[in-house]
Amino acid sequence: QQDASTFASWGVDYLKYDNCNDDGIPPEERYPVMRDALLKTGRAIYFSLCEWGQDDVPTWASKVGNSWRTTGDIKPDWNKITSIADKNDKWAAY
Repeated sequence: QQDASTFASWGVDYLKYDNCNDDGIPPEERYPVMRDALLKTGRAIYFSLCEWGQDDVPTWASKVGNSWRTTGDIKPDWNKITSIADKNDKWAAY
């Protein structure tokens, strides 16, 4: 709650929340804690989940955040870009 309140006091509008240093807590459990803390601040903060597409994130993330990553990092390489686009075909329904 302290972090969310600090972000709100700073006037933050967007929070990209990484899944780094997660202490082994699954993202489906960890992200809702920050979502709830952000909501308690009363400030509208866009909540972006960054967990690199692990754990089938599109199947649960819409209940938790405003946007989410579906793959690892993109690189300035056409093959990498098209590969990522192809990986996202299965998430079109979400």
